Amino acid sequence: MPVNEAAERLRKAGRNDDCPCGSGKKYKKCHLRADEEAASKTLAEGNAAKAKVAEAEAAAHEADPEAHAKSPGERPKAQTVAGMAYVPKGPRSHKPMNTPRKAV
Repeated sequence: MPVNEAAERLRKAGRNDDCPCGSGKKYKKCHLRADEEAASKTLAEGNAAKAKVAEAEAAAHEADPEAHAKSPGERPKAQTVAGMAYVPKGPRSHKPMNTPRKAV
């Protein structure tokens, strides 16, 4: 089964909808498990590749620490995971979360 087809079916079909394959069964009883496993396998392969890159960068950084310096305001570039773009978010707010209300 092509990964793109499984990812598209996983994204579009709801658990209790009829399966897009036309079997007449609900998606959760027909293809949901296989599609989730395919998406999980794709993510695991991507994580393994990122780990190898991180190990190589760490080895290069140990050899020359200033070679891979980033500017402080640089944001990570968009990555694609199973055909969808993912951009890590920065800090949400500079305000403290638990502030008491002022008495009126």
